[in-house]
Parts: sequence; structure tokens; C-alpha cells
Amino acid sequence: MLNDYINENYLKETKIKELHLEFNKNKNFPNLVLKDFFNNKVISRIEKEIRTEKFTKQESDLFSFSQTEDLLNTDNKILKKFYKFLNSKEFKEYVLKITKIKAFGKIDASAFIYAKNEYLLPHDDRLEKRKIAYVINLSKEFTNEDGGSLDFFEGKRIIKSILPSFNTLTIFKVIENKTFHQVSEVLTNKERISIAGWFNK
Repeated sequence: MLNDYINENYLKETKIKELHLEFNKNKNFPNLVLKDFFNNKVISRIEKEIRTEKFTKQESDLFSFSQTEDLLNTDNKILKKFYKFLNSKEFKEYVLKITKIKAFGKIDASAFIYAKNEYLLPHDDRLEKRKIAYVINLSKEFTNEDGGSLDFFEGKRIIKSILPSFNTLTIFKVIENKTFHQVSEVLTNKERISIAGWFNK
């Protein structure tokens, strides 16, 4: 099943060991940014199908974006199959090899669109069951000037900014009062689109 979805370069045992070392080495908390992670044909189809889902505007003093329901509930056969892959024991065991974090509960997975002037302010994702946060970027042609970066903090200082590049998977360990991150304000008419959620214990 992994071979059907994941870029074969990420499935080599030597690569998995490298990723484990890198995950724990990265500051201010364990994280990885994996470019071209999925099979390109597969993820291109996922991006196309995601855009057919119903998005609902979500707004508060902390955030402004549009979001789908959890993909567990989708009627789209292609997205349902992709959700089952993300939630499969095989994929969770692959993530365990990289992170050494046991997270075999249900995976949360929703799609998000950030339009111009939308954002997500700094927060740490803390909820008791959340072990690993992930973001699958489906945005295209974003530049640093477009905003919409995923930013990691150390105190009040941004120490890492991740451009929302197509077919990039970002994962990071959820640590209470430490894993502060944000989605910076989108400054372009391009849509920042992603699938994101958590691996739960």
C-alpha cells in the first residue's frame, strides 16, 4: 500500500533512518518537511478532488479560513480511499519508524483553504490525544512574498518558515506549551490549500 501513495525514495530503509535522525535534530521541537512526498499523479488527483468538497468559513479572533468536514465523512470515493490510507496501520507504522512516537488512534483529516488576508495565529495544538501534527500542502506557485507560510516559534521569535509548496508533507511532535506555530496571513489571490490534522494516541 505504501508504494501506491508514497514516493519510493522515502521508503528506503536508509532514508527512513536518516529521517528519524533529522526529525529529532530539528529545533525548536522535532519536525520534518518532506518535499515531493507522495506519488505526484496520486496527489494531483487528490488536489483536484478536494476542490469539489464543501468548505465552510471558520472565523474567530485566532483564525480565518474555510474548512471541510473530517474526510472520514466524505462521499468522494478517491478521497475516502486516501483517508483510509492515512489512517491505515501500515502508514502509522511507517510514521512510527521515523518519529518513534506511538500514535495508532484515529487520524483527524480536514482540508483547509486560506484566501487573501486569512490566517491562523500562534497556538500549540495541545489536546490530550494529539501526538503528531501533519500538513499536506496542495498549494501551487506560492512564493515567499505570497504569505501563507507555516511558521515555527521559539518564544516570540520565528525560527522556521515553511513555504506551502505542492506535495510537501510537514510533520511535528505536539508538545504542550512548546510547539507554537502559525499560518501567516495570505497576501495573494492564490488559494493556500492543504489537508491537515493529527495522529492521535
